[in-house]
Amino acid sequence: MPNRSKAQILIVDDDPTVRTTLGMFLMAAGYEVAFADDGATAVAHLGKAVPDLLVTDLNMPIMSGVELISHMRTLHPKVPIVAMSGDYLGEAVPAGIIADRFYPKGQNLQHLLTTIASLIATGPASGIVNETRTRP
Repeated sequence: MPNRSKAQILIVDDDPTVRTTLGMFLMAAGYEVAFADDGATAVAHLGKAVPDLLVTDLNMPIMSGVELISHMRTLHPKVPIVAMSGDYLGEAVPAGIIADRFYPKGQNLQHLLTTIASLIATGPASGIVNETRTRP
């Protein structure tokens, strides 16, 4: 079932296959999707547009997902964050990571979609796309 609000999700991962797979899946679900291949590129994107939700890998070159999450929490503390990695088992957010949820890479994409929909629905905008996300 598509999300008719067209919430924007920023996917950050250094693996192009992961970015493409998640992006296609989320676009098919009705979301707008933007991409960054590392934390530094994501920070540049945030200077132009603030997404309704961030999905980020934890282990990336240049600027890790852990650093990106910290940056995001400082500048945009109400934007929900889903951290992901293939290095952790289970769905519990790893200790020391200040994300709202955790997605173990390669696991059930439908569960990720349900998690994203839930976070957007209960986020600060209560399911309404953030009208101030685009910056001049």
